[in-house]
Amino acid sequence: MEQFIEMLEQGDFRRNREIGYYADKLCVTAKHLSDVSKKVSGLPANYWIARYASLDISRLLRDRSLTFTDISQMFGFTSLSHFSRYVQRNLGAKPSELRE
Repeated sequence: MEQFIEMLEQGDFRRNREIGYYADKLCVTAKHLSDVSKKVSGLPANYWIARYASLDISRLLRDRSLTFTDISQMFGFTSLSHFSRYVQRNLGAKPSELRE
């Protein structure tokens, strides 16, 4: 769990939001990583990945010098619409609403 959180702290969540990536890097299965996360923190690994990404996206959206496209590219989204759907699903509002 400590190594998993360290990877998140280093910003891996910007390009890798799938549990399989972290499990592979830690040489464990995705199920094992999620089980360990639940045991240690009470929350699954996917929660932590989404939490780190959401907090960072939220912070970056407040920086008006960055465009939505800039932020979307930082996180490796294939399109602006995919980024917008991710933000709505994980932050509960459209990027433009969070910027207001």
